Amino acid sequence: MKKYRLQELGKIIEYILLYRPDEFGLFLDDDGSLPIKELMWALHEEEGWKHIRLGDLKELIFSQSELDFILGENSIKLKEPRGEINSSTVPPRLLFYGAKRKAYPVILKHGLKPAGRPYVPLATTEEIALRIGRRRDPKPILLTIHAAQAHDEGHAFSLGGEFLYLVKTLPPSFLSGPPLRESAKPAKVLRPKLPKPRKVDTPEMTGSFFLDPAKDPDPMRRERRKKDKERKLQRSRERRLKRTGR
Repeated sequence: MKKYRLQELGKIIEYILLYRPDEFGLFLDDDGSLPIKELMWALHEEEGWKHIRLGDLKELIFSQSELDFILGENSIKLKEPRGEINSSTVPPRLLFYGAKRKAYPVILKHGLKPAGRPYVPLATTEEIALRIGRRRDPKPILLTIHAAQAHDEGHAFSLGGEFLYLVKTLPPSFLSGPPLRESAKPAKVLRPKLPKPRKVDTPEMTGSFFLDPAKDPDPMRRERRKKDKERKLQRSRERRLKRTGR
């Protein structure tokens, strides 16, 4: 990557990490770290940065020593963390969350829980919520969070910036969204039982048939066959007698 592009990349990453991660639908952990994959998702949404890869981040770290962040194996981290996130914030009446379609039934049943991060991000606008949701599902389901009611009942919210609030968990009673679509099972078709076909003796050779001499309708032909058979038997006996010398 060219030098001036590396400088621009360093500036946009510092802006995200130091000043406005919420503007990009991101938040840092208490130690000032952010998963690299989430940073890449956000950068790829920005015009001119869709081509950025991990190798570009490594090149940036190697070429510029004055950056305010360092690159770990799976995360990018501020050199000087800003401390733990304040959890005494009063949220607005409603917040929003973009849920994966596969996870939506589980969320409605068990509520919101963090997946690999210490907090669940809730957006102040539907647009930001859907932007975050599309990073894991091209068609996320929008959930409305009754945040003020949840706060009044003792659930802690943290401020993640102008566009984000953070919670550790949230029961399903404070969530609302579209009804679940029941999977329509096709009706079982009852087919009438047909009578079993009678078993027919199949001849050994398909297309052939066998003649029974005893059932010949011509009596003269039957008589000739009988005499021919007797003559053959007589000749056979005579040949045996000659061989034995009797």
